[in-house]
Amino acid sequence: MQSMYANSILSMLKFSFIGAFIFLIFLNTCVSAQNESESIEENFDVTKSKSHESFVVPFSASNTDRKNPVIYTYEIPKDVSWILGIENNMTYNNSSESKTIIKLMENQPSEKFIELAMFEQNEKFWVAVNTNESGYIRVHEQDTDGWSRDEPIMVAHANNQGLTVTNGKRIVIDRLSLDGFSLGSIAIYGKDDTDSPINTLDGYLSFDLTYGNPRDSPLYFLPIIMLVLVGGIVFYLLKIKKRDRDDE
Repeated sequence: MQSMYANSILSMLKFSFIGAFIFLIFLNTCVSAQNESESIEENFDVTKSKSHESFVVPFSASNTDRKNPVIYTYEIPKDVSWILGIENNMTYNNSSESKTIIKLMENQPSEKFIELAMFEQNEKFWVAVNTNESGYIRVHEQDTDGWSRDEPIMVAHANNQGLTVTNGKRIVIDRLSLDGFSLGSIAIYGKDDTDSPINTLDGYLSFDLTYGNPRDSPLYFLPIIMLVLVGGIVFYLLKIKKRDRDDE
């Protein structure tokens, strides 16, 4: 009887030890993933000026998982008008699952975000939006030739124009209403979980944001200036041509 009791205690201790060992491995993996994302965040290459903010992240950002993404947070959310250019200059692992996920997010407690997915294989690409009213919806998806390495992906939003997205080649989303969108942060990851294979091997991902009231930028008046100049040139040419006819 004592022998059976002792064996039971030993079995319980054995399973407890195994369980504790597995838990420590899991905890260590989570901490390592979190430390990796935090170390990347500390090394953002950031440039700021009036109405402009850009940052660059290394390829390792795409090797973080969805629960521990690399996150860049803007000091002040961009809630009037903004245009974001994204350049993907990364070398991917040769796998059908190699990808980069980018989430443009509003600050909490809002659940609203814009999601971009860039895959290595066949350059698969999708754009999804998540809103409190409609939930998660993929509003554009293309399985082949969906994004360009040569030209930046452009994401633009204005309260009176909605969301517009280009894939580096053409417009794929045109003035989609999101009932406003205040850009508070950008999250980058690639793995579905911590045990997934790595996505990228080299390179970087760059983000270039221009924001603010367009009336505050000289570029806002460029179409008007061009119209005046073109109109003046046309008027001048017509006047010269009329004089030549009168001289004849």
